[in-house]
Amino acid sequence: MTLLSRPQQRGTVASWLRRWEIQIVFLIAAAVLVNTALSPHFLDVNNLFDMTFNFMEKAIIALAMTFIIIRSDIDLSVASSLAMSAIVMASLYQSGVNIWAAVVIGLAVGLLGGVLNGVLVAKVKLPALVVTLGTLSLYRGVAWTIVGDLTIKNFPAEFNYLGQGYIPGTPVPFVLVLFAALAVIFGLVLHRTTFGRYVYAIGQNEEACRFSGVRVDRIKIALFAASGLMSALAGVVMAARFGSARADIGQGFELDVITAVVLGGVDIGGGSGTMPGVVLALFLLGIVRFGMSLVNIRGQIQSIVVGILLIVAILVPNLTRGTATVRREGRSTASRTRTWIAAAGAGLLVVVVAGLLFQFGYGPFAGMEAPGSAPGSDVGLPATAVSSTEVQIEPTPTPRQAPPTPTSWPTPTPEPTTSSRPVAASSAVAGPSNLSRPDVPIVKIPAGAFLFGSNEYEPNEAPQQKVDLPAFTVDQFEVTNAEFAAFATATGYVTDAEKASSKKTWRSYFTAGKDNHPVVKVSFNDAGAFCKWLGRRLPTEQEWEKAARGTDGRDYPWGDAWDSTRANGQQSGLRGTAAVGSFHSGASPYGAEDMSGNVWEWTSSPYLAYPGSSYQDPNYSPDLRVTRGGGWFDDPKTMRTSVRNALTRDAGNDDLGFRCAADTAQ
Repeated sequence: MTLLSRPQQRGTVASWLRRWEIQIVFLIAAAVLVNTALSPHFLDVNNLFDMTFNFMEKAIIALAMTFIIIRSDIDLSVASSLAMSAIVMASLYQSGVNIWAAVVIGLAVGLLGGVLNGVLVAKVKLPALVVTLGTLSLYRGVAWTIVGDLTIKNFPAEFNYLGQGYIPGTPVPFVLVLFAALAVIFGLVLHRTTFGRYVYAIGQNEEACRFSGVRVDRIKIALFAASGLMSALAGVVMAARFGSARADIGQGFELDVITAVVLGGVDIGGGSGTMPGVVLALFLLGIVRFGMSLVNIRGQIQSIVVGILLIVAILVPNLTRGTATVRREGRSTASRTRTWIAAAGAGLLVVVVAGLLFQFGYGPFAGMEAPGSAPGSDVGLPATAVSSTEVQIEPTPTPRQAPPTPTSWPTPTPEPTTSSRPVAASSAVAGPSNLSRPDVPIVKIPAGAFLFGSNEYEPNEAPQQKVDLPAFTVDQFEVTNAEFAAFATATGYVTDAEKASSKKTWRSYFTAGKDNHPVVKVSFNDAGAFCKWLGRRLPTEQEWEKAARGTDGRDYPWGDAWDSTRANGQQSGLRGTAAVGSFHSGASPYGAEDMSGNVWEWTSSPYLAYPGSSYQDPNYSPDLRVTRGGGWFDDPKTMRTSVRNALTRDAGNDDLGFRCAADTAQ
């Protein structure tokens, strides 16, 4: 047998069943059965096809990565090449170049980036790990240099079809068909051509191939060029799927792609693996992640499960090979026993670590101070029953760092001068008999349509659409410490954080001089109870956004341009809440104030995809509630009127408050 041929193994059914590809099929079947038992929505045909949107870009890159790893190399620059190509394509289109010409140029940029990697590895003889680690930073830096922190958007509909469209008359995404065609082509090249046999042979023994006359350097350059081209294609598809391009798209994809390839049975040391195994692994990961999303398992835990699958993918084949070696070489029973004891110990360690992570990391506030469990029903809101034993999660649709504990600032925050808000009696009041409900200033929002959502930024804000709402009213300001104190004293209400004996509650932030600051550390349930006490309710997500931006779809309550003098955010330097109404110039078209910054605000809406959206956030859940507006620790991008965050209903943070709303006659 020469280096350029692969053994054709023919054996028993048992040997066939031991093939890793067949074991992945069994894992997929098990995942389907488990997901079906856990969620009645899993087998919905539309859901299953839409699931594939979430990993098609990684799948396209994985096709070329399979060749590179079989050849015993690695390419860490794929995600950065994706971003660079997408940004070049988008920038050219923005400057007036035809979209399809821009796509071709973007693909050419990715191809050239791959060729550069290949030349440095093959001709300069640098390690692939070092080269692609360097170009990972280089290509991402090029993308940032071209556009900075801007988003390029408004691509034509025919282009967006690449990432969002379906085959006419079917629920099958176009990109899935594109991937299937590419997978067949790459599979045939790998398994049915001389080039593919060379790839395997070089991965097994590069020097022997050189002596046999194989043009190893050309093959290396070709493989890295293919990787760059597929990364560029993935960037084009991703820009089409989101309808926009940013310099930070695809960050972290390289690790996910490598995980899928290795899980598919490709030996990280090179020389073995199959394309069907990689394709099956991609769908296994997609099914596992989709199923976990349906039962509200948060993204961090999903990563843990994927990591365990990867360990199993490496452990099981090695154990199988080790056992076969022991039998072939006639080693003692004691040696075999030690092998299996080591395997069992490793497996037990994985299970124990996973159990601990689920125990301490599964809750909604792992690593944070956690308030008590949510009551079984809301107060003063449309009832959506939630069991107190149900696991709930805190997604992060808009990633942001955990804010530090507020610190005092040199000068007091000025009180509102153009509009006053009564300060209700605080805890010094003798008792309920002396209390009355605060006279809360409100603004009226007329009936009519407005632009809801955005196509320009985060995918969970899209698609932008016209929404027609009846007239309603909303508080002019956020609910203050003094007003909440009046409610708690009058009713004896105990917040979720107080029930859980948390170290910090809303009272911790109700210090001298902060009567007129927004109340914080209140949960969705606490906010609903207060609004019910006033005979009001929490606003829906649509109501909140209309009150904040008016009818014209502006990015901030005052317009499209950021102005740090109009809102209390990261750039204000206050590092804590400001008295409500301190930024009167940042009022919305209807006069609602502090709707950008100061504190995030609860809405009554569950965190779900907008109608018509193909984006599947793994954190979407009817048990989560949307928060809006951004807080005192957030940057301008996070304080836009269309930004969506979401929390569990018993969450409470030091930058989270609320305001109330009510229906009204037109």
